[in-house]
Amino acid sequence: MGTFIGHISPGLAFLSFGILYAFKFSLMVLRGEKIQLVSAARPRGYRSCLRRIPAEGVMKIVYGTLAVMAEFFYPPGVNKLIIYNKEQPDHPFIHPNEWQHVTMYSYFALSGWVDIISQACLPRRLFLLENIAITLAFYTQALILHSHMHGKERVENSVHTLLLLACFLVCLILTVEIWRPNDHVLWFTKTCLVMTQGTWLLHAAFILYKPFTGKPWKSDDMANLMFVTNFFCWHIALNTILLLAIFSLTGLWLSRCSCRGSGSALPNTKTLNSYLKWADGTGVPSEHDKLQAVEEEIQLLQECDF
Repeated sequence: MGTFIGHISPGLAFLSFGILYAFKFSLMVLRGEKIQLVSAARPRGYRSCLRRIPAEGVMKIVYGTLAVMAEFFYPPGVNKLIIYNKEQPDHPFIHPNEWQHVTMYSYFALSGWVDIISQACLPRRLFLLENIAITLAFYTQALILHSHMHGKERVENSVHTLLLLACFLVCLILTVEIWRPNDHVLWFTKTCLVMTQGTWLLHAAFILYKPFTGKPWKSDDMANLMFVTNFFCWHIALNTILLLAIFSLTGLWLSRCSCRGSGSALPNTKTLNSYLKWADGTGVPSEHDKLQAVEEEIQLLQECDF
């Protein structure tokens, strides 16, 4: 993580999770769905388990595993899978930054496995177990970020302090969600903070390693430190706007789908006229009208089931 790519890759991961949460929670709110701490019993079977594998869990495992491999073996030919140096008499620890990153990524990958086991393998989904796993991952990230700032320059410390602030707020929200899992305010606040972590890591990569001016930021310049805070506040505002846009687009998409579904569920004019005649007793249905009415009813029932 202590490189340009090391900040870009987790930034993209957090941003993708934030966008996934934004669409997921927007759909749940607009549809009036709620989270159950323990779901009802589900059908067993290999195919049924495969259909229930969550995308979020797969993303956590893939991102976490790739990040761990990159910390140990990137660039190619490097092997940092060593904790201490056996060649020196006092056996000092080596590669501490890489091992901290590996620890953090491993907890997120573990959370992904918990999601898959809970949602696909167990006979009942245990949302509380999933929430505890991801909460533990974010608390681990916060703890590692706190110890990761020792010995760094002021600009880098300021960047990581703001990242730690967003991470700690996510930890608090996840902790409260254990007792209030269906609080919509917590859902969207958490989503905005996760997205902010992603965009802030992307921006931090350019601040620390590839400044747009081509010159490194001076740690002794107070204006630089002040603008780091300004940029972070702008990230919060931009991600809030993005979250509102996703919610609006999701609502528009659902309204169009519902209008399209309701329009297709209406019977044609001829059949409707036949219904009106039968209802007021002014007409006698023919065999063709009866058959057409049965077909329309079957079609309506199939569309309602869908």
